[in-house]
Amino acid sequence: MFIIITPFTKFTLMTIEDRKDREKRELKELILKTAAEMFRKHGYEKTSMRAIAQAIDYSPGTIYRYFKDKDELMFEISTTGFRIFYQYLNEVRKIEDPMERLRVLGRQYLLFAKDHSSYYDLMFIMPDPLKSLEEGEHWEDGHRSHGVLVEVIQDCMKRGYFQGHDPIDLSLMIWGQVHGMAALHIRNRMEMYTDKDHDVLLFDALESFNRIISKI
Repeated sequence: MFIIITPFTKFTLMTIEDRKDREKRELKELILKTAAEMFRKHGYEKTSMRAIAQAIDYSPGTIYRYFKDKDELMFEISTTGFRIFYQYLNEVRKIEDPMERLRVLGRQYLLFAKDHSSYYDLMFIMPDPLKSLEEGEHWEDGHRSHGVLVEVIQDCMKRGYFQGHDPIDLSLMIWGQVHGMAALHIRNRMEMYTDKDHDVLLFDALESFNRIISKI
């Protein structure tokens, strides 16, 4: 029996292939998202590949077709998280005024923490289960993201701000402050604040911090 390949047939075959590729990407994203949530909720050591497979209603063999083990899965989560994080921070580069860039950078940081709380928790709060990996490999995207902050601070110093201060020291101070607010928010440690919606309070507090550092 012969199959006649027509232009329509080729289009149909390509469409099927495209759909399969999309389904694979979607399944991989589902695995990453589910694993991140489970690592955050139950801990890395207590979460098995089998448990992740059960949570998405697939066999463990399906997970292993994408990731050879739990370490590789966790590394992919970290890499994906930092890639998304960098995209949030990189948005500020189009802002000309450096102090405004710094202000928006803090806001973008908090937005990432709110929008991707599981990733943020695994990246910055939970103990790193992959600390045995080569630092350069594991933290390349993290260093690139931190470089955005240092670059903005250096640009502010060229405009006369932060005179007499070290940009690395300032980067740690600013990062620590904004990280602390993000961590308190996503870990639900702001219950004592009842006068304001916590989302509103979070960004209002950031604005207060921005006004303080602009006078340094």
